[in-house]
Amino acid sequence: MTKSKRKVFTLFLYISLLFILSLGGIKFTEGTKISPEHTIKTLRLGLPGISNSTLEAGGIAVHNKYFEEELAKEGYKLEIVFFQQAGPALNEALASNKIDVALYGDLPIAILKSKGADVKVFAIDNSNLQFGTIVQNESQAKTIADLQGKKVIYGKGTVQQRYFNAITKSYQLDPKNFEMVNSVGADANSVFSGRQADAIFAFYYTVLFMESKGMGRVIESTLDKPEISSQSLAVGRNEYLVQNERAAVAMIRGLKRAKEFAAQNPSAAYNIFAKNNIPAAIYEKAYSADLEFKNFEPEITSASIDKLNHLVDFLIENKLINTRVDVNDLITTKYYQLFLQDK
Repeated sequence: MTKSKRKVFTLFLYISLLFILSLGGIKFTEGTKISPEHTIKTLRLGLPGISNSTLEAGGIAVHNKYFEEELAKEGYKLEIVFFQQAGPALNEALASNKIDVALYGDLPIAILKSKGADVKVFAIDNSNLQFGTIVQNESQAKTIADLQGKKVIYGKGTVQQRYFNAITKSYQLDPKNFEMVNSVGADANSVFSGRQADAIFAFYYTVLFMESKGMGRVIESTLDKPEISSQSLAVGRNEYLVQNERAAVAMIRGLKRAKEFAAQNPSAAYNIFAKNNIPAAIYEKAYSADLEFKNFEPEITSASIDKLNHLVDFLIENKLINTRVDVNDLITTKYYQLFLQDK
């Protein structure tokens, strides 16, 4: 080999080595064969909100890098995409293959499944998303029954409506005896603060925060009614999960570590949640029904399945979906069983 050819060969080898290193390195075995199991893959995780507003077990797993660490053990790189429009935007992203896995509420997931999307719920993020009701400070209402004939705020077709329907029925009240103001989020808060309605039905931490700011009085919550609370779930495109089952197992390991962290370090968990500018003390009260954070357990239980079936009943009754969702087809325990086998 001539001197010039040796230089070219050496330069090519050097560039090739830099390229390999830029990919994080590739393990070589038996001469120059590349070990395929060490090829870096990607899991694209969709989350609601913005980067500082993730809650539940998934919020802890993201903040403490549990997902990142567990996926890396299986040869995966984590990419996180936040969606400010939450449920509808996450549904669209899953349906169009823009993300692989997402952590968000059960209601939009059920709606996505009803439209024929091939998705599977494979773990629990929070089995008890709590809701509450706040009334104006000057209101004489002390119970939900006292709000009959009054203007109450919730968003039509949302988990807030589901809470409203469930809490009124739990007291054997007819939801039609209330005057609904269809509003959500900042608009709902604006309507309430402008005293254009008597009460608002929303997430428990939201109404607790409003109460702490002197905006009203909380008169009801789901703390003692877990059966009518909602859920945050881990859901993925079935095609991706089947082809990347170790990634699903890694996600479950991350959720399990988050659950254990919260149980052992509740104050630290509340401080993580407080990054969305709601004080940690509010979350401490909002999560007070389960100090062991059993609601963060990733296993899909019979109670979670029952709650999903009741959710589907609500969606059908309120004509929010046209086709009944088969909950047994929506969920899969395959990856949790693989997780257990690894232990």
